[in-house]
Amino acid sequence: MTNLRIGDTAPSIRDVHWVCGGTLETFQPGKVYILVFLTTNRGVGVEIISDLAQMQENYREKGLEVIGVVYKSSASAAEGRVYVNAWLNENCPNVNFRVAVDFTGEILRLWMDPMDYGPPTSFILDRGGKVASIDPMDLDDVVLKVLGGS
Repeated sequence: MTNLRIGDTAPSIRDVHWVCGGTLETFQPGKVYILVFLTTNRGVGVEIISDLAQMQENYREKGLEVIGVVYKSSASAAEGRVYVNAWLNENCPNVNFRVAVDFTGEILRLWMDPMDYGPPTSFILDRGGKVASIDPMDLDDVVLKVLGGS
């Protein structure tokens, strides 16, 4: 399903187009990241965003940063941003983490095989920018372990 393996250095997310939360050029050393490829399907997308917002709230002070990336095929970055922003405003108005749109699929391809993509798919990055976990069953448990250094 994924091109990446645990222990690999996380690829860039430089070419995404940020919808909310400000831009991020590179992963910052010392932070733990959850990067989730999201969908704008009402049920699945809203539920996971709510869970991620709670995790961001609970663990921000410990160095956690959540990033959502929505793959939305569109004619332009502006069109993709407008669509995702409208969807967030309607369904998740209190999102408290960075969200970006990948309108070309380029970022998706760096992280996983688009043919096997089934959102949401999450990657947890350790404090050194390496992949610590891919799509864990118990996201909370794994995040706590990575925040603790294991």
